[in-house]
Amino acid sequence: MFEGKMIDKKAVVLGFGRSGQAAARLLLLSGAKVIVSDRRPKDKLSTALVRSFEEQGVLFDTGGHRPELFEGADLVVISPGVPREVAAVAYEKDIPVIGELELAYRFLLPEKKIIAITGTNGKTTTTAMVTDILRLSGQKVFVGGNYGTPLSEFIINGQKADYVVLEVSSFQLETIETFRPHIAIILNITPDHLERYADFNEYALAKARVYENQTIDDFLLLPEELSAPLPFPKARVLFFGEKVNSGAELKGSSFVLHLPQGREEYSLAGFKLLGEHNRLNFAVAALAARLAGATPQGIREAIKNFIGFPHRLEFVGTFGGVYFVNDSKATNVDATLKALEGLVGPIILIMGGKHKGASYFPLLPLIRQKVRLLILMGESRYVMAEDLRESTEIKIVENLEEAVAVAISEAVPGDTVLLSPAAASFDQFENYQERGDIFKELVKGYAPQFLGEDNRADMVTYH
Repeated sequence: MFEGKMIDKKAVVLGFGRSGQAAARLLLLSGAKVIVSDRRPKDKLSTALVRSFEEQGVLFDTGGHRPELFEGADLVVISPGVPREVAAVAYEKDIPVIGELELAYRFLLPEKKIIAITGTNGKTTTTAMVTDILRLSGQKVFVGGNYGTPLSEFIINGQKADYVVLEVSSFQLETIETFRPHIAIILNITPDHLERYADFNEYALAKARVYENQTIDDFLLLPEELSAPLPFPKARVLFFGEKVNSGAELKGSSFVLHLPQGREEYSLAGFKLLGEHNRLNFAVAALAARLAGATPQGIREAIKNFIGFPHRLEFVGTFGGVYFVNDSKATNVDATLKALEGLVGPIILIMGGKHKGASYFPLLPLIRQKVRLLILMGESRYVMAEDLRESTEIKIVENLEEAVAVAISEAVPGDTVLLSPAAASFDQFENYQERGDIFKELVKGYAPQFLGEDNRADMVTYH
């Protein structure tokens, strides 16, 4: 399957995170001579992991990415989190530079079909939705990519699945060459990662690469309205939204799939996730899964059983008649917009974190409409305060602990305290998960008891 494809070839792997480790394993099995480069000193890497790879012949070059590494290299595999500039010498020498996603795809058996999901927001949840529907329809599914397990691990473990469902990020798509999903989904494209890309258009074009190798035999699922012009696709295009007649149409508390074989309508009664965007994401997931052979019964079971993920409009509980919602995964403006759209006021909104270069002006109308108090924290608090100064009452604090304390002191019965930062977490936290977990711990510290019943119906507006 892959043995011998890279015999006597020198491969440099940039980054020793999970995708870099998986790429190194696959390269070793293909016969390559592998060098792993990581910016961290060797003593900061897992000793057991390093020893395991060294025993298999992998060389390590740590503490930075030296230009000399690329001498004589036949291939460079760059991890998504490593800046492209690190591989500048390789590009100058015309050494192929690809990512782990492209590397693994080159070993994928032709009969294995891929559903690839990208977008600024909602990727992980939609990926899980597609997976659940397919599995409830009796199919064997590998799920991974940017979500969980690298595709290389699927290759190494024998490719035992009917369908491959992948979350793919713009960082991963930058380095594809032949990657071709049978079904590609772009959920949305809104400004994000502008610290990495020259402008919004460059970011949008990176997302659009998900369909650049598709043909008329493939499907591309797009929102009815996109905020960026994209290259013309070769695949068959289906749309999703509130006014579509080919694809997935959201109709408040139900959705309709307009399929080649006819029209199917599904009730969303019993669907557990907050927010209209999650209902639309489920409709898209159902469309993709149906195109991949899922059954109507599998869709109906998933509607009732899918519970979502922590930190994504996660209902934490109630205290003194005040609702608390953890949306720590909202690391950009559009994600916070979706959260505000999905909740009714009055809202006490906690925002702030590491600034990513985008404007916060798009939040003004909904903050004016629904938010009675805006609490700003972290590195971006003064930039946010300037952009949103004409929105509502604003209080500025240093950190999350102070933000929660202010929210508790100001909240009255009927309020919703929403953590939806619209910024990255790295100014004060390891990641958005840590930020969300600390928020939940702080809230529970103030609340001696939480109601057992999840009163989501009181929190969500159904249009």
